[in-house]
This record gives sequence, structure tokens and C-alpha cells, in this order.
Amino acid sequence: MKQIVDWSAFWEQDRLDFHQGQVNIYLQRFLPQFELKPGDQIFMPLCGKAFDILWLAQQGYQVVGVELSPIAVESFFDESGLDYRLDKLGSFSRYRAPNITLYQGDFMHLQAEQLAACKLVYDRAAIVAIEDFNRPSYSQHMQQIIPPSTPMLVVTLDYDQSIMTGPPFSVPLDEIRRLYQAHYRIDILHSSEQIDERPRWRNNGLDSLIESALCLDPIR
Repeated sequence: MKQIVDWSAFWEQDRLDFHQGQVNIYLQRFLPQFELKPGDQIFMPLCGKAFDILWLAQQGYQVVGVELSPIAVESFFDESGLDYRLDKLGSFSRYRAPNITLYQGDFMHLQAEQLAACKLVYDRAAIVAIEDFNRPSYSQHMQQIIPPSTPMLVVTLDYDQSIMTGPPFSVPLDEIRRLYQAHYRIDILHSSEQIDERPRWRNNGLDSLIESALCLDPIR
């Protein structure tokens, strides 16, 4: 994928306004509806050092994540206090701990065999981190590397990018439909105005910020 946003620089400069310091509320609220079993694999693209990784592992799920920044991956393990094994797998550095496997490298280099057991994709901050011209490549590659029966829990933002350019970027529901509706039924699990809870965004000139949690269910 062509890249403009240098996410490595965000981590190197400790510009982490996008990092949530808690488990995502939509993950906690909507995970049960996917009826996963202990030991099932959940894939987190562009996972950063999200609290969600450890929380899911503690629930008994196998978490697989991919993250470009080595600082993010190493920070996750440092802050969680977990020991890990580190090896190389192709172009990736692979970090492994109980119930957790994090691939440090380019998402576009992941292969289907690495996600053959995936039962859910949890995209909390991936698609909103990708520029609009790269999203078709991202969504196409995602659909190539996960089993065709795998649903997705996707969190999106919708705001006026003529006022604030991002990242994270605005990815309205219509764009999600264009990217995925050929193979997925798209259901809105929750959608609400969040501008009052995000003063930094209002200070940048926005008067509306819609956050949505979506279920993408494969069409069988």
C-alpha cells in the first residue's frame, strides 16, 4: 500500500492521542453476540499496544495482532508485564506469550495460513488509521487472508474532514458498504454523537463526531 501517514513517527515521538487507556466499551458490550468459545482466535489488525489485547487473552481467547511499530509491540509487553518469546517469521518479528501472538511488520505481508483459525476480526483502530486511497487494498487483503466465514467487529468514525484531516480518519458507513457489502451483511450495533466526550476534537473545530460499532457478517 502507498503510505503517507508515518505511524512509526507517532510512536517514536510519543504522540499517542489515538491510544485508548482502557478496554474498548464496544468490545466488552458486543463480543458476546459473536458466540466465541474459549481458545478461539481473534485477529486485531494494526493493534498498537491496545489494552484490548491483554483483556481478550485473559478471557481465554487466542489473540493474533499485527503492528508496524516495534515500539508499540515492545511497549505492550513492557506495560503488561508479560514475558514473551521472540523469533522471525518471514519479514515479521513474532512476539509470543500465553494466548497472544503479535506480528511486528506490514499488515500487507500477512498470509492466510497465519490466520487460518481466525473466528473474529476486531478492527478498533485499523481502517480509521488508513488513508482513503489505501482502504480498498486493505479491505481486499483482509478478505483474502481470513477464512470466508469470519465476521468482523469494526469501530468507525464519521466527521467533516474539510475541518480536520486526521488521522484517525473519517470512514463513514457508506464507505464501509462500498468496501465490504459484496461479501458481508453490515449491521449497525451502535452509533452515537461523541463530540462532547472528545474536547480535543471540538478544539480543532469539529461540531460533530459520530462513532459507530458495526458487525460485518459474511454472506453465506
